[in-house]
Amino acid sequence: MNTEEPVKVSGYVTVNIEHKDGRQETIEFKNTILRKGREALAKSLANDLGDTYQFYVSRMLFGDGGTAGGSVKYVDTARNGLFGITRASKSVIAQVDPNIPSQVVFTAVLGFSDANGYAINEMALQMSNDDLYSMATFLDLNKTDQMQITWNWRISFV
Repeated sequence: MNTEEPVKVSGYVTVNIEHKDGRQETIEFKNTILRKGREALAKSLANDLGDTYQFYVSRMLFGDGGTAGGSVKYVDTARNGLFGITRASKSVIAQVDPNIPSQVVFTAVLGFSDANGYAINEMALQMSNDDLYSMATFLDLNKTDQMQITWNWRISFV
């Protein structure tokens, strides 16, 4: 890589669905790095932190407003909230990928009893200051008590 090229931030989500009957599904989709997330990176590098460091991802939010008329809504980088109602908010486990040191993986699980009866179709990574770092919309995933979903959200610096 040319060191004069700007660093780009990209990400994607891998969804692993485990059904009680033993079936397993995997879905992948991209995300949008939001303006507040990019600003947090710049502030971190400039040591412009204020009184406390609040720019780490602490939660994964899941909502039901990411589609309209069967189409996925476009996520503008200026967004700082889900389109719909937050149906679940889960703490994340964050880990730098040992094989790709410029990539971090955020993991959260919607258990068998979480967000049942909702069409989950949007999600976001929320920082500890409540701003959203990144957001993704996708086709409806109708959550029931017959499934547990593990979400692995990868953010790479390339």
